[in-house]
This record gives sequence, structure tokens and C-alpha cells, in this order.
Amino acid sequence: MTTLGTSTQPSRKASSTPAGTVLKGINFLKDGKDPVALEDDQYPMWLWDLLDEKKQKQKTTKPTNRTYHRKRNRDAIKAANFMSDKKT
Repeated sequence: MTTLGTSTQPSRKASSTPAGTVLKGINFLKDGKDPVALEDDQYPMWLWDLLDEKKQKQKTTKPTNRTYHRKRNRDAIKAANFMSDKKT
């Protein structure tokens, strides 16, 4: 049984550029043409996550993130060095 008004995709911000607009200045190839904006549903879902600040912040605090572990390790080394300086 399905309910009306529900969708399987989460809500996302609308694109700032309408479909069919030529995106000038984005081309970096010598003989390439400037790209044309597509409809919002033609872009992958992960692209819209880049605009969501909340999701980006969550990615940096996940324990599986390399920078998280490096920061945690660095803080542990600093704490150990601090304590070793206090003993002398």
C-alpha cells in the first residue's frame, strides 16, 4: 500500500542554474566547449550532498575518516608528552 504525497528521494536544494544554460568559464580543455546545465534529476545524488553543510560536517566526525583518526592520534601524543614533561 502506498501513500500519496510521499517520495522515495529526500528533498534537496534546487539548482541555481536552469537547465539548458551554458556554463561559461568552466571548460578547461583547449578545444572543448562550455558545458550545458542539465535537469536536476540527471545529476547523481552525492552531488547534492556536497551542498549540505550538515552532511559534510558529519563526514568529518565519523570514526572511519582518516583525518579524524589522525587528529585523535595527535591529541593522544600531545597529552602523553604533556604528562611526561610533568614527571621531570
